[in-house]
Amino acid sequence: MAVTKIWPVKDSISRVIDYCNNPEKTKFTDLEHVIKYASNEEKVMSDGEQFYAVTGVNCKAETAFEEMRDVQERFGKTGGKNVAYHAYQSFKTGEVTAEQCHQLGIELARKMWGDKYQVLVATHFNTGTFHNHFVLNAVGMWDGKKYNCCEREYFRMRNLSDEMCAREGLTVIQHPRKKRIPRPIYIAEKNGEPTKNNLMREAIDKALTMSWDHNSFVDVMKSQGYIVSMPFGNKHGTIRSVNAKKPMRLYHLGEQYDRPAIEARYYENYDYDFENTRRRYDRYMDPYTREWIVAHPPGRDYEYRKKFYYTDFGNSNLVEIYLTLFVLLLDIAAESVKLAYELLRDQTAVPEYVVAVRMKPKSPEMKEAERFLDRRTNQMLLMSEAKFKTADEIRDYIAQRELDIIDMKKIREHWRNKLRNTTDPKLIAEYKQKRDKCTEYLTRLRFQKDTAQTILNDVPKVRELLRAEQNVQRGLDPYEHAKGFKMKDAKETEKTVSR
Repeated sequence: MAVTKIWPVKDSISRVIDYCNNPEKTKFTDLEHVIKYASNEEKVMSDGEQFYAVTGVNCKAETAFEEMRDVQERFGKTGGKNVAYHAYQSFKTGEVTAEQCHQLGIELARKMWGDKYQVLVATHFNTGTFHNHFVLNAVGMWDGKKYNCCEREYFRMRNLSDEMCAREGLTVIQHPRKKRIPRPIYIAEKNGEPTKNNLMREAIDKALTMSWDHNSFVDVMKSQGYIVSMPFGNKHGTIRSVNAKKPMRLYHLGEQYDRPAIEARYYENYDYDFENTRRRYDRYMDPYTREWIVAHPPGRDYEYRKKFYYTDFGNSNLVEIYLTLFVLLLDIAAESVKLAYELLRDQTAVPEYVVAVRMKPKSPEMKEAERFLDRRTNQMLLMSEAKFKTADEIRDYIAQRELDIIDMKKIREHWRNKLRNTTDPKLIAEYKQKRDKCTEYLTRLRFQKDTAQTILNDVPKVRELLRAEQNVQRGLDPYEHAKGFKMKDAKETEKTVSR
């Protein structure tokens, strides 16, 4: 398995060469630096460090910078936006030797650029796995044309690397990602937070404890608010929330959640534990049977839920939609969230069902909202303080805070000027105290302004979030199910509207 990447060097070639030469050296600002990193012969394998070997393609490793610079000067292209390109090829830990890694790097460089461009190839080990660095001169050595590093070239590099890995018996990434996962999402997933993908994985794991074939698996996933599609003859399966329009292929969740792995797991249940699996499935789906409805007639809590199902959050005021949001999050909320809820509830007349209903979040969208509790809590506390009811009130509040910030800056500047023009220790202490109080007050004003702006920005998202929760809550309610109501599929709804 080899991971590849290429990106432009905009400031200088030497910086990249020095990086490949010695990552601990002082950074310069020209082509020479990059080459020095790639070709530092002091970094040997015996001391547990990075360096293994450096080879030049169409140039000598020892004089790579001078030769690349000569080509640029000969064609009058020493400047420009991109002066060089830096690429890497990284192999799976323990899968290649140092010699094999370096030879594959040279082969890749020759196939990619060997007939037109100068390339420096360096093999390192600083990340715990062997990987190659490539420093590519942006100017062609025969015609002086600049290298066109487009998307096509990236995929050509990846395909060549995969072909070499397959030839050498190395693993090849079957489903390479087209886009990099944003770092905040990557960290949240790593920490086990309720991200979109983590919630999908949990739902699949739960469904596989009570599924023995495709139909039972799809049923249980639908009961958790997900649409899974694995048609016969299709290579890949997909998954999406019932409130989402665009599906995602299952393999993006990991190999153990790809279609073959899922099918293997529920077929294993059929072969070795069918009775217990079927018993768990029947117990889980029991509330949706006529016998259960007869044995459990609807109570008062169902009447409150019905009011929630039919509330038009598109026309509800801000207090009502935020209170409903926090009621749904109370079971997973922190004490600060409960405090914000109590403050706003005590000061505002709200619909009875909002206070009475205690419903756990059922939609994937609402469960994911737990990640943003701090943001919602700050919004709720500000609403309890400012008593917002409409978006216009929020806009007026933001405008007033902007004026207050300007006035407070003037007052703070006044005390700063007085502080500069005095040498009396007592006055210095007094002016510093007043200046610091102004700074403290400014911080609060800015926080209030920013929080109010987030409320204004988030209101449409919160309304949509509550509509999604209404859809799933009502669709999973046994009594609504008995009446024939089914969860609205966002994709099917979109088709209906377009017709």
